[in-house]
Amino acid sequence: MMRLQVSTDTTIEFYTLRGGDPILSAAPLSARPRLRIQGSPETSPVSDPIAKLTRECSALRLKLATAERRERISRHGTRTAPPSARTPPQPQLSLGFESITSQRDAARTQFQAEVMKLSERYKALEKTMREMQDTLRAKDREIESLRAERDRLIAERDEARAKSRSASTEREHTTTHDDASSAVSLGSGNGNGRATPGGERHVRNRDRSRTRRHTRRSDDAPPVPLGPALTMEAEYSARARSMDVFLTKTDGWSGAQIIQAVDDLNAEISHFAAAATDSCTFAKRSRAKTSLVIPPELENCTPWLGPALSRILALRDHAQDPILVQLALQASIATCCARSLSLFCVGFPSKLDALLTRILSHMQASEPQATSSRWRALTHRSIRMLYPGLEEYAVTELVTTMHRWTSAVFMLCGSGSSPTSGPDASSLLAQLRRIAEAVYKLARVTREDILSTAFEVLVVEGGVPFEPRRMLNKMREGEADELDLANGHGHGHGHGMALNGHGHGKTHTGEGGRVLCTTELGLRCVTRRETRSSTIEPGADMDAFESRLLLLPKVLLDSAMDVIERG
Repeated sequence: MMRLQVSTDTTIEFYTLRGGDPILSAAPLSARPRLRIQGSPETSPVSDPIAKLTRECSALRLKLATAERRERISRHGTRTAPPSARTPPQPQLSLGFESITSQRDAARTQFQAEVMKLSERYKALEKTMREMQDTLRAKDREIESLRAERDRLIAERDEARAKSRSASTEREHTTTHDDASSAVSLGSGNGNGRATPGGERHVRNRDRSRTRRHTRRSDDAPPVPLGPALTMEAEYSARARSMDVFLTKTDGWSGAQIIQAVDDLNAEISHFAAAATDSCTFAKRSRAKTSLVIPPELENCTPWLGPALSRILALRDHAQDPILVQLALQASIATCCARSLSLFCVGFPSKLDALLTRILSHMQASEPQATSSRWRALTHRSIRMLYPGLEEYAVTELVTTMHRWTSAVFMLCGSGSSPTSGPDASSLLAQLRRIAEAVYKLARVTREDILSTAFEVLVVEGGVPFEPRRMLNKMREGEADELDLANGHGHGHGHGMALNGHGHGKTHTGEGGRVLCTTELGLRCVTRRETRSSTIEPGADMDAFESRLLLLPKVLLDSAMDVIERG
């Protein structure tokens, strides 16, 4: 039995779900009522439209993803990294790395500079610590010597007190004996020749109280002074000892070392003058009367040599024998070094240096040797510490001055070019720098390491008469050495000659003339004598200071021109 049921679905849904005959599906919708037969086994089940759409969407996504992957592989190869990872680094990134590298290098350089500064500071502090340790050791030794001196003075004082007490005791016994004798004579002087008991008791009581009072006065009294002269001597010695605690006279260099340093400086100057003269040639000059006039451009170009020697150099022919040029060059360098060593501090500004020199001269005239020397050493050392580049500046300026003076001498003598501009310029400039460094070292040692005296480098001004006790003739230095060896001195410098009128230097009779220039430096030491008064009278300079010539300067005389002309 079949049962028919009219479906509530529309005709489009029916044919869409069933997928019926196209002919039927093309018929009008209203003409074909849809019939659903239930219970027929041949009818196929209806599928879910949502699941079908989901499967189709999944398939389309898969195809799209596959197409994109193939396109990516065809463009960029088999790598699957994102495009941002495959792009080269941007220029901004490279610039950033370069800036980081430069900053790191700058920081490293700054760090190294700081390390160098700290190391130099450490070395300076270590040197200062060693100096302070040496100073403390010296102070300890001085304290020990002062303690020994104090113990000795205490023992002498106790001995003086004991002697004064013994003397007072003897006087007391003498006074007691005299009183007793006077009492006996007073008692025996009565009417019957016997002393009354009351009178004897009165005399004895008076003598006892008088003796007790005299004994107390003698015990409390200070020791008897030995005289005004001894008191002044003790006061002066106590003052000197109190100053010695803070002002020592310990010298870092000995006198022999200072003399050797000046000898070495003279040898360096002589070697430079010989080498510079050998490296130059000079134009030949005629001896006509018209050539005896100095050209205007050569006048006063060497004022440190003096007018006499400058005229001789300007008019003489040096082409065959340039010995006079060598001596003039030697005198120029020696004079330059002496002027530098006469300053308070080499390289310091001239006005301040002149002020410090005046202060030192006043202190040397009004204060003890230890006070002025200690002030000079501390001031010079403080200047060097405050101006670390002062040494290099002073050496450079001294080399420049010596170079300028050398060029002026060669121009005056008729040389076409300066020796420091030729092929040997480097070696000659190196010699000049060694001379300047030796001058600065000698100046530092004589101002900071020498406290017991004051060393002065000597040059003799041109035009003064020759004095055999104060200088040596350059042209007769061989004869002077032979005479000194014959006398047993062993050295031709006249060491240890006093300048206060008591020296007994060797004189050369028959020598005369005037000085043209100083070819080698001399040396003397000036020491202030210890006096009781703190100030020096104006007319007592020779008595207040002791001056000794340790090294005689060597000079060239005008009489040597005849010897040079004869060859």
